[in-house]
Amino acid sequence: MTVLLILLILGGPPKETNPVKIVFTTTIKLYQKIVSPAQGDVCNFSPSCSHFASNAIEKYGIFWGTLMSADRLMRCNPSAIDYYDTFYSGIKDNKVYDPVENNYLPKQINKPFELYIEPIK
Repeated sequence: MTVLLILLILGGPPKETNPVKIVFTTTIKLYQKIVSPAQGDVCNFSPSCSHFASNAIEKYGIFWGTLMSADRLMRCNPSAIDYYDTFYSGIKDNKVYDPVENNYLPKQINKPFELYIEPIK
């Protein structure tokens, strides 16, 4: 009975065959359909954290998508707006714009960086 109710809420059976991915995406969709409307518009980011998680898992898979989502959830706090011009891609819809593509961790790890060490005097 519970499974039928969940399928009714989500709009039918999942198209995915990976059981882990089904659990993750179903949990996110249930949050979007039930919890999010009750909370109101509280996310500081565009796209919202739940849409970000859904897109990250869809685009990069369970492992990287989950890590990216956890990172995003830890950054979703009132001070995020203070860094919109430093770490993020600006403002969109009066929210900090932070697309999934900008947060793919392997891409960030492979970025070259310069390390400057001040000489000892």
